[in-house]
Amino acid sequence: MHLKANINIVEFLEQVKKCDGEVLYETPEGDRIALKSTLSQYIFRTIASNPELLKNGIISFKLEEDKNILHKFLCE
Repeated sequence: MHLKANINIVEFLEQVKKCDGEVLYETPEGDRIALKSTLSQYIFRTIASNPELLKNGIISFKLEEDKNILHKFLCE
């Protein structure tokens, strides 16, 4: 799923911490960033500073129920 435009990145990452499973940001090139990792969150924030890069990636979940936690940040 894609992220909505102009989300609050800090709030999004706080909600990611509440997820039970792994939450990944996947680039079009196939790179996968585990968003629960502090180091990966720094990388993700750099990506998020470029809206074009951010909108081209997708968010994937290991557990489907974690979508409910992050639904307000995701495009339908």
